[in-house]
Amino acid sequence: MIKIALIGFGNVGKSFARVLINRATELTKLGLEPCVIGVLASRGGLINDNCIGGGTLMDLVNKGLYNAPGFKAVNLRDLIKLKPDIAVVSIPPSYRTGEPNLTIYRLLISEGVSVITADKTGLALAYWELINESRARGVFLGFTATVMAGTPVIQLIKGLRGRVVESIEGVLNATSNYVLTLVENGLTMSEAVKKAIEEKIAEPDPAIDLGGLDAAAKATILANVLGLNVSLRDVNVQSLMSLKDDYIKECARRGVRVKQVASISLTSRVLSVKPMEVPTGSVLGSITGNYNALVIRLNDGKEITVIGPTGPAEATAEVMFSDLLEYADLLLTMGKRIKG
Repeated sequence: MIKIALIGFGNVGKSFARVLINRATELTKLGLEPCVIGVLASRGGLINDNCIGGGTLMDLVNKGLYNAPGFKAVNLRDLIKLKPDIAVVSIPPSYRTGEPNLTIYRLLISEGVSVITADKTGLALAYWELINESRARGVFLGFTATVMAGTPVIQLIKGLRGRVVESIEGVLNATSNYVLTLVENGLTMSEAVKKAIEEKIAEPDPAIDLGGLDAAAKATILANVLGLNVSLRDVNVQSLMSLKDDYIKECARRGVRVKQVASISLTSRVLSVKPMEVPTGSVLGSITGNYNALVIRLNDGKEITVIGPTGPAEATAEVMFSDLLEYADLLLTMGKRIKG
């Protein structure tokens, strides 16, 4: 049995619950029955040491957590007392203060609870602290869904640690793609942002996406995976919001596109996220909609290009489930539980 705690129950958390219900047999066939012992949100949650059944869990997805029978004002420490093996974390980012996200990760890891997360906050602000502590405690830390969620680029980057990577450039935020395309097609920036919010492509406060913090967090994680020791605070970030509408449209007429480009120089250890002009026919210039791209340059002059989808929530949840399967494989390979 794998005792699972769900922390955060918004779109991604609910989508993960659906995936877990629909694909539970993949774990059961391995002899590792999934058992959800708690679902926790900001105002409390539902906990049950005897497992929250699939029917009840689907009711929470369909009807909401706060109105569920048994919902009460429990907190993370109450949930940890039930000794979950792993916590699946899908909470909003908190880049400016890091809280309560950092406290959540630190508490889980210190108590020997493995973690799967789609939230970038902890790894963008304290990557090596969390990685080293999880290693010291013998717990699993899965974060494949933090960058290009629908495309497992984290696994590719991990596979390049034996190569000499000189630089990475990427378009890593789909919301900025959408807004810039709308402006190219005639809308003003304010109209494009409003439309993105109405269509739920952007958050009510779009500053995290359009201001560059989301892409900067992703770039920070990639750089650390490749061995740098950097924080989100080290990234030079320039917002898209200061761009003039006429400039974006004029660029399109010239055959170039304005993109929010994340750049990582492994040689100079410089990271930036800023608006850049890129040729329309280039890899980065071709990206639209819910797609991201990376161009990875190696020291031998070769390039690796990755283009793939990011979300939506369903794709993010599936990638988190992939991390859960990796955790299960580790349990079986070790012949015992990872410390939990």
